[in-house]
Amino acid sequence: MQDFKYFTYGYSTDLTNPIYGLYQPVLNCFLIVFPDYDSVGPQLAAILSSRYLLQPIQIDTANNYTHNVIDNEICENWTISNLHVVPTRTIITGLTVIPANELTPTTVVVIDKIQLEKEKQWAQFCLFWLRFIKSEHITQLSAAGLWIDNQLGNLGIFDVFEPLLPANYKQFITKTMQLLYLGRDLQETEQAIFDIVNTDASLKLKLERFFKGYNG
Repeated sequence: MQDFKYFTYGYSTDLTNPIYGLYQPVLNCFLIVFPDYDSVGPQLAAILSSRYLLQPIQIDTANNYTHNVIDNEICENWTISNLHVVPTRTIITGLTVIPANELTPTTVVVIDKIQLEKEKQWAQFCLFWLRFIKSEHITQLSAAGLWIDNQLGNLGIFDVFEPLLPANYKQFITKTMQLLYLGRDLQETEQAIFDIVNTDASLKLKLERFFKGYNG
């Protein structure tokens, strides 16, 4: 997993920062953990909702949490003790964060490890692009974001993206959001996004700089 170019461990170097995870109830495990939920978490949960339902959990509230006890290398091995509080029909809102009481080893008996690894990679891939869109004020409340938001019941979770951007950025963000929401194959989706980036020299340079310093 560490060889995956979009991989980040998911915990923060600042130990005072809260840590969050997106929990998959059917698999009874986490697919991704990251510290910047307030910035991109609801949007990530919304985008991934086209593939599966995910519940945001604050994991550092667990009574047995210690720094980096759970990261993106091994997050699928963990679940939480207070499963009874996890909603079953409103998970896709991505708005209600549940604090974990205790982290426990997952009780899943059968998991397709290969497919699970691919889903973990997809989640980190989407997180990367959302972070890039948020970086350097490259933000826009895009048509795709509005459409996704409407699909989820007008939740307003894409309001964090600011308007009044150059047309090339607006086009990039709109198409990227659509590709992330509707995509199924990582390599095909990645190539489609790169094809858009490569048409604009300034955007390509920004991405190269962002990628070079990307450490989650």
